[in-house]
Amino acid sequence: KMPWIGNILGEGSRVHPGMPFAETSFGEQYIETPSTEKIGNLVSVTKETIFFDRTGQVMRIAGSLGERLRTGQNKDILDVIMGVGPATSAFKWKGVSYSTYLTAGAFWSNSITGNELVDWTNVETAELLFSRMLDPDTNNPIDILPTTILVPPAKKHTARRIVNATEIRSNQLATTPNMQTISVNTLDNYQIVSSPWIYQRLVNSGLSAAAANSTWFIGDFKKAFVWMENYPLTVVPAPPNSTAEFERDIVARWKASYRGVAGVQDPRFVVKCAA
Repeated sequence: KMPWIGNILGEGSRVHPGMPFAETSFGEQYIETPSTEKIGNLVSVTKETIFFDRTGQVMRIAGSLGERLRTGQNKDILDVIMGVGPATSAFKWKGVSYSTYLTAGAFWSNSITGNELVDWTNVETAELLFSRMLDPDTNNPIDILPTTILVPPAKKHTARRIVNATEIRSNQLATTPNMQTISVNTLDNYQIVSSPWIYQRLVNSGLSAAAANSTWFIGDFKKAFVWMENYPLTVVPAPPNSTAEFERDIVARWKASYRGVAGVQDPRFVVKCAA
């Protein structure tokens, strides 16, 4: 688990000449992340399995145990990032669990509906929400610089077109006939990240296909989420002439395991948007 003390209280006091500085103190501010979990599998191949394998694929498939474990690990991490499934309320602050994404709340709001990714104005809407994020102790704005846009495949090219556009053109025909404003693209150089797993995990959480295709995320993901690890994913083969081989004719065996967990560090650094 990873708790920590929060902010220094006070922003400085005026000090008269010859007088001592005023003492300040720490404000109670901490989060609790989940305990790390040990995840792993064993796979065993007997002499008979190899002998009667007509495809010649048994050893190759058995050796991919680590890839399957990595897939499960990535799904767990992505669920925490998107706040779906068991990870919906993964943020625990001051002993109370909260949903990672809130449309309204006493301490933050980082979820917007009616903001499907269509053009640069949708990115601006999310950026304006970041500008309203306040530190819960000091009530001061938080300096958030979003760097990444996370989208399902249905929005990958839309996101690239918006971020990589060289010009933005705005028609003003309704108010000023025959007038058009042209400017350079004012958006920051966002990194676009997309994966079919984003869509699949959203659908798996209960969203419709249309809703999953129109859900996207923007922010500084490294500040919002954390991966805590005791040891990384490793694949270890059993030594030759092992007890299992001698007693049960298990001629090949692999163990894949890791110990870690994903957690929410500060949900204010990512905004979720949907249609």
